Amino acid sequence: MSSQLNIYDYANIFSTFTDEDGYKYFDLLNNLVIQGEIDSVLYSEIFYNENTSWYDLSYKYYGTTRLWWTILIANNIINPFDVKTGERIKILRKEVISEILSNINN
Repeated sequence: MSSQLNIYDYANIFSTFTDEDGYKYFDLLNNLVIQGEIDSVLYSEIFYNENTSWYDLSYKYYGTTRLWWTILIANNIINPFDVKTGERIKILRKEVISEILSNINN
């Protein structure tokens, strides 16, 4: 049995924290941060809909539910429940995701 993570399982590298209300969240921004502004050629923008889960967005744009965390990181979202319908969010292009995963792996 291999002890390596599947390339899409990198959500497992993030620790979690509990807020003052007792809710647990992945501590995404203390582990992996995209420095500076993301060049607009590297992403497309959509309007967020609260009725769509982060897993659904990941599946729609990346073909897997396991890359939801990349959307949160690209948008500096710490609490995924604070995002409201109508807010613009960045969806990184697939080739950018491949590069990020490759860099993490190295």
